[in-house]
Amino acid sequence: MLTEATTTMLSALTYRAGAKRRVCVLPLGGIYWDDELPELRELTKIPQGDHGDIFRLLGIRSRLWRGEILSANDQQFWDGMQALVPSWAAFQRTQVSPEDLQADEDAQRETMEGLKAWFSDADEVSVSEKDGLEHFSLTFDLTKSERAARANEPWWKRIFRSRLTTQSRLITPAV
Repeated sequence: MLTEATTTMLSALTYRAGAKRRVCVLPLGGIYWDDELPELRELTKIPQGDHGDIFRLLGIRSRLWRGEILSANDQQFWDGMQALVPSWAAFQRTQVSPEDLQADEDAQRETMEGLKAWFSDADEVSVSEKDGLEHFSLTFDLTKSERAARANEPWWKRIFRSRLTTQSRLITPAV
C-alpha cells in the first residue's frame, strides 16, 4: 500500500465543506475536491506507486457514486486504504449531488475524447492494465510530412482538431 510519508500527507487532508471541485483530465479523468489532494509541488514528492494507488482509489470512488458493485479485489483495496487513512477527505465524499455526478461524467467523456484524438494520431499504441489502472504508450513518427507541418502547433490545437474528426471509441477506462 502507501508509504508512510504519503499516508501522513493524506491524513492531513481533512474534509472542508467549502472545498472547491476540480477536474483532473490525466491521470484521473474525473473530479476531485481541492481538500483531497496536496498542491502540485507536494504531489510530485509522492512515489509513483503511491500516485497509482491514490488515483485508483479516486476511480473506484467514482464507480461507487454511480452505484456500481465493486469486485472483491477493488473492495478490499478500498477498505484497506480507508483503514490506512480514515481521516482523508476523499472518504468523506462517497455520495455526491447530481451536478457533481454530471461533472464527473463530463470529465470522463472529455478525457476519452482527448485520448481518442491522441491515439488516432499515434503510429504505435500500447495499452496495458495493472492493478485497476490503464497505462498507455504512444509513439509518433515526427518525420511524416503531415506531422512535421503540425509540429509547431500547440498540443491542445492538435487534440481538439483531431477530436472533431475522431468518431469511434478506441479505449475504455479500466476503473
